[in-house]
Amino acid sequence: MASSDEAEARNMMASQDNAQRRIEFANTLRGIAALCVLTMHYTGIFWTSHEAVADLIHAPVLPEQFAFPVYLRWLHLTVPQFNWGAFGVALFFMVSGFVIPFSLRNVTWRGFLVGRFFRIVPLYMAGFSVTLLAIWLAGRYFDVPWPFSFKEAAIHYLPGLREFFGMASIDGIVWTLEIEIKFYLICALALALFRRGSIWVFAIPAALAACEFYMIRNGFSQAAILPIPFLIFMFIGVVFHYLRLGALSAERALFLGAGLFFGFSVLLGQAIPGLASMAWTYGFAVLTFAFAASFPQLFQRTRVADFFADISYPLYVVHGVAGYAALRVLLDLGVKAWISLIIVTAAAIGIAWVLHVAIEMPSHDFGKRLAARLRRPIVPLPRPVAPLPAV
Repeated sequence: MASSDEAEARNMMASQDNAQRRIEFANTLRGIAALCVLTMHYTGIFWTSHEAVADLIHAPVLPEQFAFPVYLRWLHLTVPQFNWGAFGVALFFMVSGFVIPFSLRNVTWRGFLVGRFFRIVPLYMAGFSVTLLAIWLAGRYFDVPWPFSFKEAAIHYLPGLREFFGMASIDGIVWTLEIEIKFYLICALALALFRRGSIWVFAIPAALAACEFYMIRNGFSQAAILPIPFLIFMFIGVVFHYLRLGALSAERALFLGAGLFFGFSVLLGQAIPGLASMAWTYGFAVLTFAFAASFPQLFQRTRVADFFADISYPLYVVHGVAGYAALRVLLDLGVKAWISLIIVTAAAIGIAWVLHVAIEMPSHDFGKRLAARLRRPIVPLPRPVAPLPAV
């Protein structure tokens, strides 16, 4: 007969396994998000925003003879209010809001930020190097001079630094990482509230909304006010986190989630009116996340899901400008559009996997070891306010 200690250990391990299975859906959604962003960039933006793409890759504008392939249009015309890229970004933000508070339970704020730094920055630096290489190669092919100074390129290697210098993004995607980093800083400052499962955490998005209204009325730049609506949106993921732990009742979670989404939608339209319609896509992302959280058995681990979840961050970092440049050159060489898309997509996935294995995993493990030195005793999860329905 097993001792009581052995039984307790088995129960604890079983509980941890059950908790892990309950949040596997978030990992699956991360891979789906990366593929959605890639889909928008390769099957939409590249074919419809010729001048914007040319500005990013610093190459001649794609000639009009390369029309938007008919077999790609159905992806973007079925529901005009839906945007694949915005949907993917919204899922990324929701997953971060849901998952990051789990990382705060047994670390100091220093340990948390150290872990996040090595999770994000080394891989971004490697991916940004791929972006610069792609721009250089495209420039050589089209005989276009190198467009950046050493200072401009160097500043972009650290996400967020270019904002202080008022520089436009070179890769077009770093703005999402900059919002993520701001969210990490907020979580570090409010670590004690997150650790206690305090509902006062949601005073933060309320304060952010008040700040944005003040900034709008006083003529602050769009670059300064744009991150705030998305930070508020990320707290919808925090609502799902609290609901999962039982720190919120279903009724309060519904109220807070609806209030946060209303605030996000209003402030997004106030910050940049042209983005107001994006709220429809973000609303669909909330529904998708809620569906996955309610029926996690439909989003269980598989080899394919795990693969794309593992490479989601490197794929997000490297696919954009490098993919545009490769597509532009292949089309100029006379390669058919569908073949070019297959080649570039496969190459982006392959490069992302190499970066995941060679850069992301080692740097993440190194960051975890450093953060572990600053670890504190695990804090028990808060008791449920009300029993949650079985899912």
